[in-house]
Amino acid sequence: MNPIARHHLAAFIVASSTALGVVPAASAQEPRMGMGHHGGPMMQLRGLDLSDAQRDQVFKIFHEQAPAAHEQMKQVHSARQELMKLAAADRFDEARARQAADAQAKALSALALQRAQTMHRVREILTPEQRQRLDERMERGRPRS
Repeated sequence: MNPIARHHLAAFIVASSTALGVVPAASAQEPRMGMGHHGGPMMQLRGLDLSDAQRDQVFKIFHEQAPAAHEQMKQVHSARQELMKLAAADRFDEARARQAADAQAKALSALALQRAQTMHRVREILTPEQRQRLDERMERGRPRS
């Protein structure tokens, strides 16, 4: 892969990871813009020695899902803004607040599902050895219970 294409791939991966950085629906915080926890989903693929063909496929997968993720993020943001507006109002409208909270939860749920689907598609292009290394890396990153 030439340096320019590599740069464009890196920029797209950062943007895609931003769209996929999802916080739990129970969280009161708005999803963070950035690469997400521990560098986002693409950070986990670093060091797996992806071939150029695999990188191209990963790029395509993230490129295909980006518009839907962006739309879901807009819905999360809109619902969060509505909740903040209702919380600051002189009179609290619980019914409207519940609708906004439900809309936010639904959008967050859709984002989480989309992220799982995307990562499944990415895993399908990995070799068994790459999947094993990815699983080990993800296991090390999980909190101990």
